[in-house]
Amino acid sequence: MIKLIASDLDGTLIGPDFRFRPRTLHALEAARAAGIDIVFVTGRPSRWLTPLREQTDFDSYAICSNGAVVYHLGANEVEAVNGAEPAVIERAHTRLEPIFPEVTYTLETVDTVYIQGPHDGGDVLEGARVVESSIAEAFVALGDTPIIKYLVRVPGMDPDILQVRVAQTVGELVSVTRGVVGEPLIEMGSKTVNKGRTLAQFAARHGIEAHEVMAFGDMPNDAEMLCWAGRGYAMASGEPALIKKVGRTCPPFGEDGVAQVIENLLEGHSGSAEEAVWDSV
Repeated sequence: MIKLIASDLDGTLIGPDFRFRPRTLHALEAARAAGIDIVFVTGRPSRWLTPLREQTDFDSYAICSNGAVVYHLGANEVEAVNGAEPAVIERAHTRLEPIFPEVTYTLETVDTVYIQGPHDGGDVLEGARVVESSIAEAFVALGDTPIIKYLVRVPGMDPDILQVRVAQTVGELVSVTRGVVGEPLIEMGSKTVNKGRTLAQFAARHGIEAHEVMAFGDMPNDAEMLCWAGRGYAMASGEPALIKKVGRTCPPFGEDGVAQVIENLLEGHSGSAEEAVWDSV
């Protein structure tokens, strides 16, 4: 029996306009009405989630910044922070900067973004205190403040190749993943934190086991979550490497794939029948 639905946002539940597709929102509301809890699991920081609160009328939680933050949407407050130690991120930065010297580096805490290098501002910085400085100066200002995300963006570089190079350089120190389609943007954080681990902890606190969780995602940063959940689905429109790793797919975002699976769940269709159809997508 499914007790919890956990889902990524971008490319899974919402499009570039950060709006739920009507069918998807209706399916989520129907699941909630049926007694199934909903948790959003995203690489986005908690400060970006106001539009979710504006579009939903049910109380929920969001696991943000790839697992580093647990945010209560209903209360509009951060409940837990699982950030990386600044000293560890500083070691990673000293290794990466000589390899990628003229690019953009970003450090994020819950409420502040430190940026070194060119950037165009925009929505990604909305709601944050922005400090333009060298990353070395940022570490001095941070003190012991946990870092929820450390990013490097290398324009013009193939995202897959960039991820491999970064992982080879600092993978022993930090988690290394990607969450934006086609962008040469690598996201790093605590070695012990990812979407899957934080979701597992969240579920355990609510008395829910892995086999009672259905999860959806489309990018490499969703891998641990989809592999942990009893029924994890990679979007057919998602990254090929993720689809191969997870081994179970649902229809693509453009066809309201998440909604289709939830509708079948609520109608009582068997899991084996679903998998037989969607694994071949």
